[in-house]
Amino acid sequence: MRKAPWVWAVSVVVSSLSFGCGDDGSSGGASGGASGGGGSDAGSTGGNAGQAGAGATGGSGVGGSSGSGASGGSAGSGATGSGGASGGSGGTGGVSANCMEELDKRGVPYKTTTAKGVVDAVNLTGKLNGVLIAKTDTDQVATDPMACKFVLHLWDMAEVLKQHGIHKIGTLGSYCYRCCCYWSEQNFCRGPNDPEPDCSQPPWSGYSNHSWGRAIDIRWLYTDSGQVYDVNNPSHFVEWANSSETCGKALAAQTGISKELYSLACDFSNNHVFGTVLTPNYNSAHRNHFHADIGQSAEPSKWVVLSQPMGVDVGPGDD
Repeated sequence: MRKAPWVWAVSVVVSSLSFGCGDDGSSGGASGGASGGGGSDAGSTGGNAGQAGAGATGGSGVGGSSGSGASGGSAGSGATGSGGASGGSGGTGGVSANCMEELDKRGVPYKTTTAKGVVDAVNLTGKLNGVLIAKTDTDQVATDPMACKFVLHLWDMAEVLKQHGIHKIGTLGSYCYRCCCYWSEQNFCRGPNDPEPDCSQPPWSGYSNHSWGRAIDIRWLYTDSGQVYDVNNPSHFVEWANSSETCGKALAAQTGISKELYSLACDFSNNHVFGTVLTPNYNSAHRNHFHADIGQSAEPSKWVVLSQPMGVDVGPGDD
């Protein structure tokens, strides 16, 4: 099992009941679901990403710094990136064939799909490594398109969850093609026929990592003993004023369910599962969920529970 977790941050504050990313945006690059929701999250580097497309077995994303696809398949749908020195990345690129083989080797239940911005998109069709990644608080598997590489990180997440006696998580979504750092009526989950957003203009800060299918928002956690932890319940996750102390003094001061949730977020980082993890301590945009991502492309180079605002151009995985 890999080691680590990470957290991204945003400086824009939304209401304490901010939405998670839309779910069920699975086929044909559909947007993030009927609700069109989208939690705030860490963004990717500047510039318009263009329409990356899935590619048969990988290939490069849109104009800029994602994988070149040298080792796999056709390119994404267009090198239309503009603005910013390096342009927006279109996802992982270049490694899909080997990644799919690894999913098969591990017996991951999935099907391939396409989604705007996700080069190597797959849908989960069942439990992953013994853990159900569910749509909201239901028993239905979350059907958001995810980057194949991100699914491998979710496999490692399941290992940590099982160590904590958790067999199911309820999510607020994974995929939502939009700007960083929160969903709004102006910054909605875009489908293939929607205009490309201009993520270089305030208040936006580049593209959301949800755009690449490389992030997830977690709210509910279901234990083997029958308990349900809700990150949005202030008695389950007790907020700590100094977010930089989340995995230090704050963790040490917790008891009961809150201690379990703090420990879980910190273990995601300690075991190198996610590059960035954001908790309700970070800001009100994360009041109701943990955000976890692996950055816009490649593997994370840092593993943090983000404790202070960090520019998206220098965030974990974007070095």
